[in-house]
Amino acid sequence: MKSFFVNNGLVKIHVLENGVYSSKTPSLLVISGLWEPAERAIPILSGISSHVVALSLRGRGLSSTPETGYSLEDHLSDIQAVINHCKLQNYCVLGFSRGASYALGWSLKNQQNMCGLIIGDQPPIHTKLSSENVKFWCSLEYLGVPILNFMRRKAIEGLGKEAEEIDFSSKISQLKIPVTLFVGRGKEVKISSDILDETLQLYKEEIPSCEVIEFSKSGHMIPDEEPEKYIEKIISFINKIECNNV
Repeated sequence: MKSFFVNNGLVKIHVLENGVYSSKTPSLLVISGLWEPAERAIPILSGISSHVVALSLRGRGLSSTPETGYSLEDHLSDIQAVINHCKLQNYCVLGFSRGASYALGWSLKNQQNMCGLIIGDQPPIHTKLSSENVKFWCSLEYLGVPILNFMRRKAIEGLGKEAEEIDFSSKISQLKIPVTLFVGRGKEVKISSDILDETLQLYKEEIPSCEVIEFSKSGHMIPDEEPEKYIEKIISFINKIECNNV
């Protein structure tokens, strides 16, 4: 597994990469949740034999933390820099949680260069962080570890100042690439799924070809609650596209 940095102007983006590009098998770009660094994708990087790239968006993990630049477009520029550096083509994008809102924003503009999208338990909305949200994330612990161990306070506050709400609901019908939605449907979970029944219905209506994969033992945190099934379904998605391309 390779670890390196990509320059996006003055911002350094940390990247983990495993496997090599194949003309027959899609590469996979992983965009994790709000606070999650590239290292959170190591189970995917090590569990999938094909080419996988994961990045830490600005302010997360080992990536640098600029004073400003936390809008959707700023984050999409991080993704652009990594795709350019890694020369990704014939690739799929997996976005989990808030990472899926970045993935949707990216895919709606760049699907002509993609061959698939996995949306991980996220409504088609890029949300704005209120001052209460900022306080919540800054004080949150996950599995006993402070979120601030993975994402700098300055970056969370930057989202609060600069991120604007963008609703993709009216645009997702424009997606013509294969789309799969991972949905947590567990009842006795600590963190509930972010996909309400009406949101699930919206995805089905706007993207009739969208495949919905339900995780019955998970809430929102599918990668941690059903890790084996999570990897299995990602591999299945990639293999289906591989078969279609051969």
